[in-house]
Amino acid sequence: MAVTRNDPRATATPAPPLVGTIHEGIPVRDLDAAMKFYVDVLGLQTLPRPKLPVPGAWLGRPEGGPQIHLIVGTDYVPGPDARMSPTGRHTAFAVADLGAFRARLRDLGVHYDEITGLVGSDQVFVSDPDGHTLEFQQAP
Repeated sequence: MAVTRNDPRATATPAPPLVGTIHEGIPVRDLDAAMKFYVDVLGLQTLPRPKLPVPGAWLGRPEGGPQIHLIVGTDYVPGPDARMSPTGRHTAFAVADLGAFRARLRDLGVHYDEITGLVGSDQVFVSDPDGHTLEFQQAP
């Protein structure tokens, strides 16, 4: 989309760069199953959550970084039998050691798909219990 001199966007304050993920809100059907996946498989911890009108949980690391906000769903949830989809709705996370993450998935018996050579890092895809696709790449 071209921006002309008379277009208000031409003189607007430039958009600041996006620098990371704050949180990803994920609707879930079974909060206990989702918690088990995100805590046991991804190693996240339960974080304080304000009293909100719907049940859920906030997960992450106390020292900071991206958070997962599980929301007991009233909205669309793809379903536990959904096919992993790197081109559909998904969230990508950088991990410190992708090889160690693969080993953890194998140790836990968690199925994953992988794409290599497409971007700068291998891409590892897993599905959570509600069928949401998650992508993991090696941190730079």
